[in-house]
Amino acid sequence: MTTHFIIKHNADFQRLSHAFYYKRNHEICIVFNTDNRMKAPHKYPMTRAYIAVLTMLSLGIGLSDYTRMKAVTSDTFLAVFHMIFVLSLVIGSGYLIYLLVAYCIIPKLKQGLNSKEREEQIQTVSDDSSINREQIMENILSYASLTFERHLSKSQVETLCGNINLLAQGKDVSADIMVRMEGVTTNDLYHFGWNVGKRLRRTNIQIAWFLKETFKAMFSDVAIETIQTKLAIKEGTFSLKLIPLDQSLTPHRFPSPAL
Repeated sequence: MTTHFIIKHNADFQRLSHAFYYKRNHEICIVFNTDNRMKAPHKYPMTRAYIAVLTMLSLGIGLSDYTRMKAVTSDTFLAVFHMIFVLSLVIGSGYLIYLLVAYCIIPKLKQGLNSKEREEQIQTVSDDSSINREQIMENILSYASLTFERHLSKSQVETLCGNINLLAQGKDVSADIMVRMEGVTTNDLYHFGWNVGKRLRRTNIQIAWFLKETFKAMFSDVAIETIQTKLAIKEGTFSLKLIPLDQSLTPHRFPSPAL
């Protein structure tokens, strides 16, 4: 199974400050927050406290400087002018510090934390999807083995399972099963190919080549184009049925071949 990481805008989800994921059928969807509207820095309680402290400190320094200059020069105008200069210097320096912290340092720290959290979430999705793929392959191989155990030898069942593994990887089959199975029709094999291939997310043409090359004796006179159009056939003779993708694979029991 190929895992799809689907990036969605979160219009239908609660707005979050980080990514999260959920499962839908065989897909794992990751939802990243796309709402870039952040709370204005000046509205944070800590920012308000900082501004209040800075204001009180500036007033204290200004009054202290005014008193000192008044005592030294006895010139009220010069004392007031010097106090305004000191207040401007203190408030300006404090505001520059605020801008640096609010718009440079804090965003970078948040970005680093969000990036780390996103990597951990994606790793969790990857680990989870890996386990899920292994379970799907295990179910498919068990389904194939038990379905044909009465008609194929142990080595032929191993060949079939090996070819299924190659199909899952998108590779060509490596060996074939040159035997005509009594009581098994090509329609049964069409359905078998669909049940296996669609759970591996293979295309009809890939499934058709898998069936053609694996069961060469059964499909010796059937064209690839015919196979790929009949995978979900509902007419004709068959006992092995299509199993919807949302249902678990249940091995089919063909009648034992006559001795």
